[in-house]
Amino acid sequence: MKTKNYSTNRRGFLKGMAAGIGGYALGSLLIHPEEAMGQSIESNLEKIPMEVRWKTLSGASVNNSVSLSKCRYDKDGREKFNEAAKIRAQGAGAWMKGFANNLGFTGIDPKSMAVSMPVIITIFSGPQIKFEIEEATEEKARVKCVNCTLWNAVQAQKITDDLCSTASQYSWEGFAKAMNPKMTSTLVKARPRGDSVCEWVIELQA
Repeated sequence: MKTKNYSTNRRGFLKGMAAGIGGYALGSLLIHPEEAMGQSIESNLEKIPMEVRWKTLSGASVNNSVSLSKCRYDKDGREKFNEAAKIRAQGAGAWMKGFANNLGFTGIDPKSMAVSMPVIITIFSGPQIKFEIEEATEEKARVKCVNCTLWNAVQAQKITDDLCSTASQYSWEGFAKAMNPKMTSTLVKARPRGDSVCEWVIELQA
């Protein structure tokens, strides 16, 4: 079966990231007031490409998430960490339904879910994350993450603990159930467990 590379419509989503970088631009102007004369925040912000703003903001968010997860893991241990991660991920998955609805995504079957979930993850994880849709019908879909910003951040911080597979499993599952109670999502491969990619199988139950 032919593999489809998943790519987002970046310009539409990058607009939402401008505010975060705006704070940095403002701080720079306040530090050097003599250089700010005759300029505006907007004119300086326009010099920063949308993709740079998105990448910067999402990168900081991902790195902070990894650091926080590591602190929780070290404090609570694997069992309690996974229990808490499961609860948070299920709640996040349900929250994504409202977010998806606001974006106009239906996601009521595996075919649409295979597109909707990667789009939402990409918004928050940044342009570097890459998904492939290997199978997509109204009954079953198979999605792979072939380049993960979270996994890359974990590796960069030299963390060997499994900080993300529980969240990846239950956030997808929670989102699928919220969109359609008859839809399931199963994490069948995960990098922290030794696989080369993370992969989810989404199915519509009879």
